[in-house]
Amino acid sequence: MAADASAKLAEILIATQLRESEAAAFSVRQNRFNEDVDDQQTPAPVTTSPRTTKKPEPATSALLKKCQPCVGVKCVPKIQCPAHVRMESHEKPQICDLPAGQLGYCCQTGQNHTAAVRERTVSSFPAILSPAILEEARRNFEHLMHGVAQIPVRRGFPDFAHGLVFHSTANDDLQNFAISNTAIQQVITTQLFGKKEQVPVDDFITNNVPVQFTETPLAQHCQPPPVCRQVSSPYRSLDGTCNNPLPRRSLWGAAGQPMERLLPPAYEDGIWTPRAHSQSDGSPLLGARQISRTLLADVDRPHPRYNLLVMQFGQVLAHDVTQSSSVRLEDGSLVQCCSPQGKAPLSPQESHFACMPIMVEPDDEFFSAFGVRCLNFVRLSLVPSPDCQLGYGKQMSKVTHFVDASPVYGSSEEASRGLRSFRGGRLRMLNDFGRDLLPLTNDKTACPSEEAGKSCFNSGDGRTNQIISLITLQILLAREHNRVADSLNQINPSASDEWLFQEARRIVIAEMQHITYSEFLPIIIGPQQMKRFRLVPLDKGYARDYNIDVNPAITNEFSGAAYRMGHSSVDGKFHIRQEQGHIDEVVNIPDVMFNPSRMRKREFYDDMLRTLYSQPMQQVDSSISQGLSRFLFRGDSPFGLDLAAINIQRGRDQGLRSYNDYLELMGAAKLHSFQQFPSEIGQKLASVYRTPDDIDLWVGGLLEKAVDGGVVGVTFAEIIGDQFARFKQGDRYYYEYDETINPGAFTPAQLQELRKVTLARLICDNSDRLTLHEVPLAAFVRADHPGNQIIGCDDPNLPAVNLNAWRT
Repeated sequence: MAADASAKLAEILIATQLRESEAAAFSVRQNRFNEDVDDQQTPAPVTTSPRTTKKPEPATSALLKKCQPCVGVKCVPKIQCPAHVRMESHEKPQICDLPAGQLGYCCQTGQNHTAAVRERTVSSFPAILSPAILEEARRNFEHLMHGVAQIPVRRGFPDFAHGLVFHSTANDDLQNFAISNTAIQQVITTQLFGKKEQVPVDDFITNNVPVQFTETPLAQHCQPPPVCRQVSSPYRSLDGTCNNPLPRRSLWGAAGQPMERLLPPAYEDGIWTPRAHSQSDGSPLLGARQISRTLLADVDRPHPRYNLLVMQFGQVLAHDVTQSSSVRLEDGSLVQCCSPQGKAPLSPQESHFACMPIMVEPDDEFFSAFGVRCLNFVRLSLVPSPDCQLGYGKQMSKVTHFVDASPVYGSSEEASRGLRSFRGGRLRMLNDFGRDLLPLTNDKTACPSEEAGKSCFNSGDGRTNQIISLITLQILLAREHNRVADSLNQINPSASDEWLFQEARRIVIAEMQHITYSEFLPIIIGPQQMKRFRLVPLDKGYARDYNIDVNPAITNEFSGAAYRMGHSSVDGKFHIRQEQGHIDEVVNIPDVMFNPSRMRKREFYDDMLRTLYSQPMQQVDSSISQGLSRFLFRGDSPFGLDLAAINIQRGRDQGLRSYNDYLELMGAAKLHSFQQFPSEIGQKLASVYRTPDDIDLWVGGLLEKAVDGGVVGVTFAEIIGDQFARFKQGDRYYYEYDETINPGAFTPAQLQELRKVTLARLICDNSDRLTLHEVPLAAFVRADHPGNQIIGCDDPNLPAVNLNAWRT
């Protein structure tokens, strides 16, 4: 007890010292890695002079001295005031106290990471783009699009299945292809302009080149904000438009809009050239596969508390808020960057301009056995500049950026109409011998196999068939919609199909949001981060967190690194549970990727749900299953792709800055030596990186110890916390807001009913009751974990939403 008290006192003392120096530390221990080791270097305090006159008074003897409150602005975590990184010491914002005993900033710049940049005068640039630059850019683009190898990506092989990760409808793919082509031409024009005018890289990455594409052919896909004629609609739009009531912000969070950034991109030319060289000496960064095989082994580390539902719900949520798109050939087909069977990369003359193949070393312990030297990798497609201005390449999300159950309903009116039965507000389902499954799809490109008898399902998301456990939760959510619609129909028998559909959708979205913020997110980022980012749902009453100035769009850092933490939590096998709890079958994950026919087996849906809440997830750490690092999407091939290498390469493609830069963003000191890591990890890192400044964000984040009460380290916890704060503060239709914010606000009685919803209840309400008759009350906690109550589905102590509150 005395030791604990001493440790706590030391923690308070250190925190007090940091306040006195106005340092940016967010934790007593700056970095917590996966091996226990004492910090080998104490970061020097950063002395700053707050820009505002309100600042903490010099400390006297009080250990619990508090900062002065913010005036006119909120106190936010430092990651939510990213402009501070680019400020001089005397410009830094006033520090302030956050919930959970942490320090933040009184932020006046908001989410904008460029707000502190000193503006360059417009007169220093030409007023318009010259016809010569536009013509040269057009010729360069045409040259890039012609002469590349037209190598078909064959069905049944890993590259084809990987392409399905970006799949939506055929019409959407063609439209996105045209939009991406315009965006790439804008990028080429920007590159030519930058060379001709000798524009510093810093001006491009801070959006400080106020030259427009207006009045040029490249303005054709610069989207003007739509006119929102139904700003007061009680129902959110399917495509996410018109959520923000200000006309010029009506596209914020909409499908097809660009991702945002916490920090400016690390493109080497400031525009679109991927991060490929060391910051120390300019030497090429080591290949992504080499880093993967050196640092990320397959080690079985079952989580002692949490189950596979955490992993699987996390993927559903990922598909709800983001889907990127890869650059394609002119006919819309997939780009191939390697010779057949990955024997070598294509020559520069044959290679597509969007190719970034992942090279495989000759001594690779796995791929060398198959003669593989090249893994296909194609860069993400871009979206034109929303403000029609020269600037860096911006990746888009094809789905809405909101937590709005878009995998159930789609992200467009066209997709939604194809999913509805137009009777009783219900979604279409396949009646499979008395059980409702997702309807079968007519899309021949939705699954890699055309083998007779293979089933392929349809939902609001083109990735539904990616893995059998994903289909399980997609069925659960579609059934929940129909269950709610049927109940509403019984309570309100004269209600129209449209009202029943929209009300059921509104309720299911609210259920999804409540489960996310009350059950799922605290497990991921821990209770302290939930408090610091003000994400804890209320017990009663309405929330007041909406901010019309918050763009809810996902960030590149969230999509390209932090939320990919879930890949480490995947177990390589499903241990299928029967009713008695015995393991009946072991299924290798690669065998059920884009191979969903097993769901037609009568008891499999129930058994899969039981497996998800019984089987532990893997800990989020520097380990990844070989099912993902060697056999990803293997199909009919003896080998697959390496998801870990893909994640590293994707971060470079998206221009994510290094891990060290995000430590600085959060207010921590940068790492200067590999010796600051545990010895074994430091040695491995030193073998694949020149300097800590080169460590990829996804890699660095996985090396950290989990935060207290969470499953990810502090860096990912901060990035994820920031993102879900955006989803909450930037969503006018968030379920906890009242009618002064949300035109479709729930009544107080309805909101209290929605607060009863749990994932355990949804599982019971939507199971087949063939082998599943009980659930763990805490659905994301292992069923065998001490203290997690197993409760019968018919037990009245399992809370249920009373839909009588919706009686009209």
